[in-house]
Amino acid sequence: MKSILKFSLIALAAATVSVVHAQAFPSKPVTIVVPYAAGGPVDNLARALGNRLNKVWGQPVLIVNKTGANEIIGAEFVAKSLADGYTLFAATEAALTMNPHLYRKLPYDAQKDFTPISRLISVPMVFFVPQNSKANTLKEFIQLARASKDKPMTYGSSGAGGIVHLPLAMFAKQEGLEMVHVPYKGAAPLIPDAITGQIDSAVLGVSVIEQHVKAGKLKALAISADSRSVALPDVPTFKEAGIKDIDAVFNIGLVAPAGTPATIVDKIAADVRHELLSPDFRKSNIDAYSYVAVGSTPVEYRNFLARDYKVQAERVKTSGATLD
Repeated sequence: MKSILKFSLIALAAATVSVVHAQAFPSKPVTIVVPYAAGGPVDNLARALGNRLNKVWGQPVLIVNKTGANEIIGAEFVAKSLADGYTLFAATEAALTMNPHLYRKLPYDAQKDFTPISRLISVPMVFFVPQNSKANTLKEFIQLARASKDKPMTYGSSGAGGIVHLPLAMFAKQEGLEMVHVPYKGAAPLIPDAITGQIDSAVLGVSVIEQHVKAGKLKALAISADSRSVALPDVPTFKEAGIKDIDAVFNIGLVAPAGTPATIVDKIAADVRHELLSPDFRKSNIDAYSYVAVGSTPVEYRNFLARDYKVQAERVKTSGATLD
């Protein structure tokens, strides 16, 4: 009886300490590590969110850019930081679910070194072709690709082994197409070649190609999403086009070092969700770029990462991509 009482008192004390820690958090500046240079989508979102959390928490939220090596430099820094909630990582699939399959050795363990906080946003991508393409629908493109065995059609990407390349590699396999991958160093040099017909197809985010589609320079055939984009309302989803969705979506999430107290993780997630889903924040920082606000719970994000880890493993195997 005494041992049971003792155990109960210890558990109660631990729970009380945990709650106190959460209530006191943050008591000093919080750092969000961004694995890309300033001005990109991950950095912009982190800074906008950081400004809001700064006001909510009454503490500075510092954005630190640790760029390079496909998010590895930033990931390693956060993985080796103190698990106290004061160092967070604004990460994408690259660091969390793709790199383990693209590199033989990493300086961090994507599945063990991080505590998921929240999937912040998803960025649906659009399958598009040059304006002079004979394909006006996704099914027509597939038919043309199947009929072009002597001269395989091409698809461009913003880099081998990236979030643009891997879904298209699966698309080719899914539809039984013989297509040639043409990697670029980013989306900027890809778009002119798509406009002039140097490549036959690609996928990029809505906000990246929207102006070119509306100007009649590119044809958007389908969007990889559950519903149509407000920015391109005439573009059907893959499902509406009668084709299995390839899940060409770019996700930005927030994680902390493994071992960060659950109460602090839950507090950060709740505060992030509140700010992320507020109408004014969504209008300026999410809807304006045709992103989709998510704001998941830590458990939801953990489950998402577990599923995506398996998806990316299959994609990398299919593509044959490697980054070392």
